[in-house]
Amino acid sequence: MKSFLQFLKRALKYFRGTKRVWRKPPQSDLLIIDRGTASPLDEMFAHHKPHVLDIRGESINMRALLRAVPKIRLGALAYVEAYIDFVKPKLILSRTDNNATMWQLKRRKNLSYQVALVQNGWRLDVGFEIPQLLNKSGPAGIWIIDKLFAFGPAWISQLPSYVKFEGVAAGSVKANEFSDKPQPIQSNHVSWISTFRSSYIASKNDIGDMFYQNFAKVLNSIGQKLKVIGFESGPVQHHQENEYFGNYFKTTDLTLNRRTSSNSSYELIKTSTIVLTDQSSLGYESLALGCKTGFIAAAPRFQKTHRFGKPLEFGEKGPFWTNDPTEDEIARILDYLLTVSDEQWERDSGWIRDQLMVYDYGNTKIRTYVEGVLADSLESN
Repeated sequence: MKSFLQFLKRALKYFRGTKRVWRKPPQSDLLIIDRGTASPLDEMFAHHKPHVLDIRGESINMRALLRAVPKIRLGALAYVEAYIDFVKPKLILSRTDNNATMWQLKRRKNLSYQVALVQNGWRLDVGFEIPQLLNKSGPAGIWIIDKLFAFGPAWISQLPSYVKFEGVAAGSVKANEFSDKPQPIQSNHVSWISTFRSSYIASKNDIGDMFYQNFAKVLNSIGQKLKVIGFESGPVQHHQENEYFGNYFKTTDLTLNRRTSSNSSYELIKTSTIVLTDQSSLGYESLALGCKTGFIAAAPRFQKTHRFGKPLEFGEKGPFWTNDPTEDEIARILDYLLTVSDEQWERDSGWIRDQLMVYDYGNTKIRTYVEGVLADSLESN
């Protein structure tokens, strides 16, 4: 009853400001759940004319909602299942892999569709990311999907043994669009992947004040300029991010690159001398793309929960990572990355990288799977 009331409250909130659609959802062999994470799947499989289901309040289909009423005790799952029954897909894809509802889309018997989830961000551990999966069943029964396309073996191994799925270590669908071949370096600089969030500042969270003070000193001592790969895309948020970094770095030593497209951050790391980050998906993607990448725990509250390599444990310090944001440690990581040979870098990082983030240029694994499931859909169109 409590979960039902919570769902009803959320539904009413969405309902007030949400576009109401009365026409029946169109049938499609491929249904992608969640418009917010549909890219790049919708572009990759555009030739199958996929249909995208909104789940963030962009719109609500009234016919699906009415059909879901008899099973409303299931909350959002009832609505999603009703929508699926209209679309009649052969395959459901979603990059919203940390939403527990997605893990119960195969609960009903004699279903004709497959469900595949695609990892969308760095996952620390199940308890932190999808705590519901620690229970042997959800509100509608066991957790079951057909495929999970994960960044690497590490995340696959973390899921409980009673969660039924086939794991495929396929890397990041975004990073896999880029070649891992070296690119011309635009200028000699250190790149920092920003983990700045306007919301952190508003709530007065320390996102690494001591680290940035020490980082600025070290860069100044070795004559290196800093290129920040910004997180914020909106003009107001970008201005706030620029102000934050301006507190620690001179304007002449700092370039803050605003995220202008879904590809811009990847293009920036590909032309960087070396890359540093605190804890970000892009940092692990940088590793997979062959960039010399270091990890330094900047935010105090993340030094335990978001330590390098988690959900695996590689220790407090290593050749290219540290949980100690002191000047000496920052200098050590920078010196290593700026001087290490390509051969030594591969020896030091390759065995770790392959556990965390594999590389599948062109996304051959997920493409082969999707085309196999939808083999006859193009012929019938």
